[in-house]
Amino acid sequence: RTGSLFAASGTRYFSSAPKGREAYTRNLNMAAPVPVVFNEALNLTTVGVAAESIKFGSTSMESEKFITICDSSSGTPQLVIVDLSAGNAVKKRPIKAEAAIMNPVSEVIALRSGTALQIFNLELQARMKSTTMTEPVVFWRWTSTNNIALVTATAVYHWSIEGESAPAKVFDRHQSLGAGVQIINYQMSGDGKWSLLMGIKAGEGGNVDGQMQLYSMDKRVSQVLQGHSGVFTTITPEGRTDPAQVLCFEEKKPNEPAKIYVMEVGREQKEGTFRIPAQNIPV
Repeated sequence: RTGSLFAASGTRYFSSAPKGREAYTRNLNMAAPVPVVFNEALNLTTVGVAAESIKFGSTSMESEKFITICDSSSGTPQLVIVDLSAGNAVKKRPIKAEAAIMNPVSEVIALRSGTALQIFNLELQARMKSTTMTEPVVFWRWTSTNNIALVTATAVYHWSIEGESAPAKVFDRHQSLGAGVQIINYQMSGDGKWSLLMGIKAGEGGNVDGQMQLYSMDKRVSQVLQGHSGVFTTITPEGRTDPAQVLCFEEKKPNEPAKIYVMEVGREQKEGTFRIPAQNIPV
């Protein structure tokens, strides 16, 4: 997605807009400031959301269209939906759930309570699917308009909203992302052939260490990366006609400066593989 990014800070959500390719290139060369301008888009407390309900796990933002909050501060559990595309219109529904994530483009919502998962179409007021997991889901998100990624303590599953299929296991969590690691993100490449699972854990000296698991769907193998965040994108490099699946991630090894890597994944032909030399991240 280009032109609009979002970041959360406390009770506020900010919108940001890249200043263009030239500024981005200069930033990779560390010769210019970060090419992002932040503007406050919404303060959730001003639309009636209790500050104590705005936290990781209870509040979600799957796209620039909706924010969902599971709010039980009043004593009566309710689901709060903020429609950013409709002037920050707020809808409140008496739904009891531990967590909820709204479809990126439509009023289809997934609800979680314990090991029970349900998908509802709010416009039709109809339940689409439901399932019960064998172990609790510790992280989940929509990876597309018709698929939800479910992360448990041991594995990653994909659950399609189409048909009657149950969640299907994609891969096991690597031991480096085992006990003591909190999963904070999960990304998939545009062609659906690569996944990146991201987690954090307490490190030495009060540091927060990052661990990532890069998984190839075709080869069914994983590679562990040390870092906190990463994202996929699809581009057509100069001089090529075929698209490139590109992974951009931050690497942070102990006692070494953080670095940013931008590289193509999955290309069998080594010649012409897209890659930008790693750069230190100024912190």
